[in-house]
Amino acid sequence: MKSSKEDNSHSKLANGMNNMIGPIIRINPYELHVDDSDGDFYHVAFSGTALNPFFSKASIVRLQPIITSLVEKLCARIDECKNAGQPINMRLAYMCFMTDVITSYSLNRCWNHLDIPDWSPLWCKTIRETAEMSKWLKQFPWIWKIIEGLPENLVGALNPGLILVLDMQNKTKRQILDIMEKNEPNEDVSGDGPPRTIFHELLNSDLPPEEKCLNNLAQEGQNIIGAGADTTSNVLSCTTFHVLNNPTVLAKLKKELETAMRDKFGQWDLAAAEQLPYLVSKIMLAPSTGLTRCRLAYGVSTHLARIAPNEIMRFQEWEIPAGIPVAMSAVIAHHNENIFPDSHSFIPERWLDQPDGGRSLERYLLSFSKGSRQCIGLNLAKAELFLMLATIFRRYDMELYDTIFERDVELKHDMFLPQPSDESRGMRVLFK
Repeated sequence: MKSSKEDNSHSKLANGMNNMIGPIIRINPYELHVDDSDGDFYHVAFSGTALNPFFSKASIVRLQPIITSLVEKLCARIDECKNAGQPINMRLAYMCFMTDVITSYSLNRCWNHLDIPDWSPLWCKTIRETAEMSKWLKQFPWIWKIIEGLPENLVGALNPGLILVLDMQNKTKRQILDIMEKNEPNEDVSGDGPPRTIFHELLNSDLPPEEKCLNNLAQEGQNIIGAGADTTSNVLSCTTFHVLNNPTVLAKLKKELETAMRDKFGQWDLAAAEQLPYLVSKIMLAPSTGLTRCRLAYGVSTHLARIAPNEIMRFQEWEIPAGIPVAMSAVIAHHNENIFPDSHSFIPERWLDQPDGGRSLERYLLSFSKGSRQCIGLNLAKAELFLMLATIFRRYDMELYDTIFERDVELKHDMFLPQPSDESRGMRVLFK
């Protein structure tokens, strides 16, 4: 790493560079972080394009009947709690819904967490334990090999949460192995349901054979299910909180939904929900591109590393050599006061009050990441978010129940995924 005016002998991170040079710091022995006050370097480090037909808009439109049926299943559970006067921990409820959607789609086998009493708390704990484990494995990747070699009863004695992680992995492996053994051509390429699984796509792709082994596919499955379950459920939970906590925003949203859907028990068409101006532009903060992430939910809270393998990256007068990992965080970007003044406040009007309708701010909304490693599930997340928010805010009157922002919503722990305080009782809502 060097200033462009300096001698090339100072260009390598490994050759005795200081831990800090201006806005660039070394955050561990292998990675740099850039204090990107202008918000533009993220797009240099995370440049590129990606395309995955399995998660294309057309594929997600075909999935809508399954999403809608699971929305209705969640509403049936909400009705049970409503009639009993019981508040609902919405992050748990949303996670059950999201898991059932992503397993239906990726494995073509719904895991049916919406059927489990108390919103499947053991599954939600599994997701948290998996994410928390990733913080250790990032620094000490050899730990997992040791864990896998130990008897499960010993693993459980050391950390009961790890048993949950192993159970999830084993369940995913069993289902993938069944797909690998059959791997029959799909017969339904245009039906209403998911025509095939993500693993059919991988097995029939031009990936090298060694990339199609069971362990690699199982890791991919775990990543897809984990990412599809908690990131979007946290966005829904945070968005629900901020809307309910802002009476003016809530009133405007409900008025828009009531006008668009006269029957509060009606089922939303995705295309119609995506055209609701207030929901799209102010609630989901997506003036033009439909980036459906609440800015204060972040997606992934940890810093993500990227490498430019063959080219020098430039930041101001500094050069970062090819092959050096640069790690940046959506949390830091979303709280850049130069771009989002009063960044910790939920202010939907900051978007449409811009002369360009907020389009210039979209560049700095990084919850889906950017470039070649942008979240491939963007279209699926959009569909889930629009259909769920339109349904519950049209169908129900709701109020927050014993929920404190600083305790139950605000990011307190980076466990790869954002987590609230250890004292949190959950973001709870009472339905009426």
